[in-house]
Order: sequence, then C-alpha cells, then structure tokens
Amino acid sequence: MKHTPLILSLCVFVWNAIPQGNAASPLKWRVQQLRKDNNEGLAVGDIDGDGKLDVTSGEFWYQAPNFKQRKLREILPFGADYMQNNSEHLMDVDGDGDLDVISGGFTLMNVDWFENPGAGNYDRGLWTVHQLVDTGTGHNEATFLHDIDGDGTPEYIENSWNPQNPMQIFRLVRGSDGKMSAEKHVVSEVANRMSNGHGLGFGDLNGDGKQDLIYQHGWYEQPEAGPFAGAWIYHHDFDLPHASCPILIVDLNRDGHSDIIWSDGHSYGLYWHEQLEPQSNGVTTWRQHLIDKRFSQGHSLAWEDIDNDGQPELITGKRYYAHSGNDSGAHDDITVQYYNWIPQNQTWTKHLISTAPAGKGPGIGLQIRVHDLDGNGWKDVIVPGKSGTHIIWNKGK
Repeated sequence: MKHTPLILSLCVFVWNAIPQGNAASPLKWRVQQLRKDNNEGLAVGDIDGDGKLDVTSGEFWYQAPNFKQRKLREILPFGADYMQNNSEHLMDVDGDGDLDVISGGFTLMNVDWFENPGAGNYDRGLWTVHQLVDTGTGHNEATFLHDIDGDGTPEYIENSWNPQNPMQIFRLVRGSDGKMSAEKHVVSEVANRMSNGHGLGFGDLNGDGKQDLIYQHGWYEQPEAGPFAGAWIYHHDFDLPHASCPILIVDLNRDGHSDIIWSDGHSYGLYWHEQLEPQSNGVTTWRQHLIDKRFSQGHSLAWEDIDNDGQPELITGKRYYAHSGNDSGAHDDITVQYYNWIPQNQTWTKHLISTAPAGKGPGIGLQIRVHDLDGNGWKDVIVPGKSGTHIIWNKGK
C-alpha cells in the first residue's frame, strides 16, 4: 500500500515535544488470547441475546461468558500475511431483532453482511452471507459505522489509501420490510487527485455545529443543508501522513476549538494538533505537538475512560506487521498503552497496558474495542491483529 510523504500546507507548524511520564499502568491487566491468526477486524455486542457481550473477530465469534469459539464465516487470505477483513461491525441488518456482522475487505469492492442464524442455530454451520453494497472501489484502508447526520442510524463510511478514489458515504436505510439497503453519496470526486487518503475521522472542525470529515490530505466541510445535500467543501489546510484510523477530533485544551489527535500508522509518531485562531479567509491554522515517538505503527486509536476518573484516555499501541514487516520499527516489542491527558499543563502521561516481543502478545490491529465484558465496572480492551485476537481484562486498581 503506497503512501504519500509529509507535505505541510497552509498551517502553522511548531515542533513542541511534550514531556511525559512512562510507567506501568496503575491498573491491573490480564491478557487472554482468543485465537492466533492474521485477522485485523473485530466487533463486540450481544450476538445470542443472552444479555452478555460477545466478540466477533474474523472467521469466528466468541460466546460469553467463557468466550467459546464458534465458526461464523470463511475469509480469503491474500498477500504475504493478510486476510480480507479490514473492519467489522455489528448491526441488525435484516430487522429480525438480532445482530448481524458487516465486514469490509482490503482490496474488495463488495461489502458483505453475515446473517445471524439466531439462538439455537449456532451449530448448523456458517452464517448466510449477503452483499450490502458494491462500493465500486478497492484499496480500502478501513471502514466505519458512524452517524454523520444525527438521525440515530449510523452510515457506512469507507476510507481508502488510494488518493484518487472518491470519498463516499453509504446511507443505511431501513425499508418497510425491516431490511437495510445502502444509498451512496459521493463526498468528493477525484478532481483534486487527493479525494481520499490514509486515515479518517469525524467531528465539528470549524465550529458550525455540523460534523466534518478529516483525512490524510485535509478535511471536508459538511454542506450547510446537510451531509447528503451535495458536494462537501474541500480544505487542504494540513497533511497527516499514514494517518490513523480513526483520527480523533477533541477540544483538548478547552478553548472552544476542536483539536486533532492522530498517529502515523506505518512509522513512529503519535501527535496532537492544536487548532489556533483561523485566518481572516477562514483557513484553519494548527500547531503540532508530539505525544510519543517511542513506538511505531499506531494504526488505530480509541478515546475512552478506562481508569474511571471521569475523563477519556487515549488508547493505542503497535499494529504488528502492518506492512508485512517492512515498516519502521516492525520488529520492536509490541505494545498496547494508554495516555492520560492533563489539561492544566497540556501534557500526557503514558501507561503501558501490555508489552511483549514482536508477535508474541496483543497489538492493536485495525480496530480497538473498549467494553466492560465481565461487568466488574472497569472497561476492558479487545483487539485483533496479526499477533492474534486478545481480550485485555481490566482488573481495576
């Protein structure tokens, strides 16, 4: 997967390394491996309707409370060490009351959903597969289920590492028969040759009350009349090379301007961009701060409260063998960690959750899920990846 080098455009760039602590987590953690394979997508939800959270990861789902492995589907391998699953999501697609699996692939144009057979039928073989949509594009970095229009139903949004692929949103609409269909909306055509690019995030970047899209080559401003009213306005105010999936949009310093948190998914570097006052012509301006440059391939991020202090933490780690061992730091120890943000002095404190030799422990894959699986009041971290699918149990302080 070819990526574009760093180009700074229309932004204030000040290198401001942030001092930070680096310590073992004050929380206690226990690592459980569910399976060792090359799958990199994962979802969490109540599959069998018993009130307990289950895990879906690649070809299997894992039934709570003991996380019994059950076959769900078959996934094609490709390349040196990939499987055709760059994301998975849970939604009741057919309207029968239980959760189905939606899955995208790295180089596939079709987005499939796998029909939950229902309680009592889980020993009868693979789940029936249906096509949700033909996107017309390949080169898929990741996909998201995200409610971009605020109607309570998430949209399916794909991200492509190919800058010439259009940015697309697929609106999921439930028909009178209860089943979902997908309606395509093109955010941007290929006119600027940077319509898409590695990494994607969602949030109100310019303070107009509407969600915008941010990606490697800048950001798209939502039309005043709504996300499906027409073409979005493109702004090339920055470049974020190999940006994470997702990019986070958060007002970290509480100044009323949305800031950006992102990681280089294929090298070293975890950053936050502070949004400054815009220029008179409306161009956004930014100051870049370094959070951490001591681990590589931070391909995915999560923003969740895992230490029960009432404030979200930044959760990330190393995606093992993101480019089959060809990225910087590919053979370094593999880690999962979180960072406490301290707004008073605008610093981060790093805490290791897990560390192991390369390939021997949990990494972050392409998705990080954060849920309290065992009901002990502390959110657990669930991750896929080429070093295996793992639950990292949060045992509290």
